[in-house]
This record gives sequence, structure tokens and C-alpha cells, in this order.
Amino acid sequence: MSTPSLSNPSPRGFAVVTGASVGIGRASAEALEKAGYTVIAASRRLTTAPSAATGITTHKLDVTDADSVATLERTVTEHPVPLTLLVNNAGIPTHAATIADSDIADWRGTYETNVVGVVQMTQALLPPLIRNRGDVQFIGSTVGRVGYERGAAYAASKFGLTALVQTLRLELNGQPVRVTEIAPGMMRGDEAGGEFMRTRFNNDEQAIAAVYQGVEHPLTPEDIAECVVWCATRPKHVDIDLMELRPLAQAAQHKVHRTS
Repeated sequence: MSTPSLSNPSPRGFAVVTGASVGIGRASAEALEKAGYTVIAASRRLTTAPSAATGITTHKLDVTDADSVATLERTVTEHPVPLTLLVNNAGIPTHAATIADSDIADWRGTYETNVVGVVQMTQALLPPLIRNRGDVQFIGSTVGRVGYERGAAYAASKFGLTALVQTLRLELNGQPVRVTEIAPGMMRGDEAGGEFMRTRFNNDEQAIAAVYQGVEHPLTPEDIAECVVWCATRPKHVDIDLMELRPLAQAAQHKVHRTS
């Protein structure tokens, strides 16, 4: 783990962002640091994580590994700045396949990361978040409400995440913790973050290109990162329960305007 100087710790406290090596996670870690948070960018791969020179601490984390989560929990406990935000972003895609032809291992692996891993992280860090009147955010998806063909395993995991968020909000009612789900629609990741689509379509560049054909401006990781910061910096009595966002061209899950 690499650590920046904490001689001037942020008055906002510090944030933990999971899955922070690429895409939404990396963009969120960088945006939160610019907004005045001290940030731990946690991910399985540190080679593509934000540089510690920016004032971000990097930490190796596998949300499916209880020992790895416990190590991060100890780091949080020992940190000189109080934890005020957890961004549960870590997640994995599945290969495009019909239910009839899908691989059961794909289902298990996706659920283990996208739901059980999120539960482990939330359980580990809820105590300091309650003490510090903090926030817990979950990066969901519009497919957590409307499924799509050849994507049932991933959609099921995001439906599960939505149920987790809704239940947690009920269970924490009366506690000083805000619970927020941010659910993006069509997004195009950066070169590293584009691995979601490469995994889904087994590196078939033509299939990936077809998804975005004629859509000039899909969402970007930076768009979602801006939402992460905005939700976290509302007045403490304001809880953004759900923020669902899509590019202008996407009116609904299966309704996309294409220029060509």
C-alpha cells in the first residue's frame, strides 16, 4: 500500500472506493480527492490504480476474500482521518449468453463479487460510518430494474444489489448514515475500464462496436464520478436514495436513438 502525506487531512474525512483500478471506481477516487476527501482506492490490481502522488492511498483488495476485507478494515480503524464514505463499486461482468447456454460458474462468480462481496464490505465498514455520520454508496445499474437478453446473470446480480440497498436503508432508519444507489445506463469506459464489454463479448470488437453504433455520447466514468461526489456532498439531512442516469440517446433499456 502506498500512502500520501496526511499533514493536512481533509475536513470531509476519508472515502474508501472499491474496484478503483479502472472505470467508475478510478474516476470516483480521483473526483473525491479533488472534492476534498482523503481517499483509499482499493482494488485487486494496483498497477492501473490512481497514483498515490495525487493524494490517494492505494490498497490491494479482493471483496470476495474475507481476510482481504479484514485487512482493509484494520487499515480504516488505524487511519488518522475518520471514515465518512464507502463507495461499493467493485463488480464483474458476465459473458453474453442465454440462460439455456450460460455457464453456472459465471453465475456463481458474478453473484459472489457483485452481491456477497458488497455485503462483506458493508458489514466491515458500517460501524465507523455510523460513528462518523457517514455515507454508503452502491454503484448499481439500470439493468437492476430491467433485464436484457443474454445478460441474465449480470442483471440478476444487480437486481440483488438493489434489494440489498433497499433493505439496508430500512434497517438503518434512525441511524445517521445515508444510503444511496447510483444506477448508470449505457456507458463507455476508458481503455482499461472497457474490459466490461470485452468480457461480455469475448473480445469481439464488432459486437462491442454495434452496442455503441450511432450513439455519439454514451455516459463516461467521469459522469458517474460526478454523481458520486454530488450525492456525498449534499446537506446531511438530504439522502439521495436512488440516482438513475442514462445518456440522452437512451430513453429506456431497449430504446436508443442512433444517428446511423
